[in-house]
Amino acid sequence: MTNTTKAWIYAFIALFLWGIHGPSGRYLAENDVSMFFVFSFRLWVGTLMFTIFVLFKEPSILSKILTLKVNIKEFWLYRLKKILIIAGVGLVANTIVFHVALIYLHATFVMIIENLAPIFVFSATVVFYGIKPKFKEIIALVLSFIGILLIVLGKDSFPELSEGFYFGIFIAILAAITFGAYIFFSADLMRDYKHDQTKITKFLFKIFLISAIVCTPFLLTARALPTTTFQWYLLIQMGVLQSGFSYLFWNYALAHIKANTASILFMLTILFTTINEVLFLGLHINSFLVFGALFICGAGYWVTVSMRNTNSTSKSRADK
Repeated sequence: MTNTTKAWIYAFIALFLWGIHGPSGRYLAENDVSMFFVFSFRLWVGTLMFTIFVLFKEPSILSKILTLKVNIKEFWLYRLKKILIIAGVGLVANTIVFHVALIYLHATFVMIIENLAPIFVFSATVVFYGIKPKFKEIIALVLSFIGILLIVLGKDSFPELSEGFYFGIFIAILAAITFGAYIFFSADLMRDYKHDQTKITKFLFKIFLISAIVCTPFLLTARALPTTTFQWYLLIQMGVLQSGFSYLFWNYALAHIKANTASILFMLTILFTTINEVLFLGLHINSFLVFGALFICGAGYWVTVSMRNTNSTSKSRADK
């Protein structure tokens, strides 16, 4: 099996697991469990998972740490600036706003809006690489906001979301921006690690540890903790599966799949999330939600394909 084939398998597993995450978080939010406790606890479970993964990949590192023989510069300081950006914006900020959005919106709403990420990945290429937007990419941006408008117009079909609905939409857009930042910055870093899965695992351990430490005050001050065995089960599986295995598989995939392609694949989370929320939380879908999702996903697909074609053209010109 080729590395590319494995990467696609890893990506689909990660996306399926993330499709469970939103409904799990929404269920906990509906049962008054603090989302601040949920995301901070989840980050520490994820950190524990990546500690185990690192020790599995490189058993000798434990003895190096205990004997103070670990190379601090290599382990902590390599690409530190980018790692701090990914941890701060792509993980801490994204985790916070995603879970806060679940307080006000159904998981399917949040996931649909988070799929604006390709638009923000494109925006990052404009800002950091000076790529001028084409007319079709501007149209894609307009389509994406029409999609959000359609979702807002369908609000009356969901009376249970009347309180804080618009704030939830705003927070979900922030989730899209921060996840776009994660894709943009981590994909670049993953290309450096594509031949070394141990380095990918160490990278994830570092960003999760940094993020968990930053969010520890939320963990210690939260009051509305899970009260049933099932709630604790959902929370622990969110940490193990969605924080641990999902991020591991997704970053393995990013090492061999371009960021643009990954942005398109991420749209599958809408399908998995909607199926789970319809089956287990009784979500009723209306036409506004469906067409809003189609506009947002269509815009994301269009701008991503356009970016890929631009990159291919630039590369072929450089090769001449």
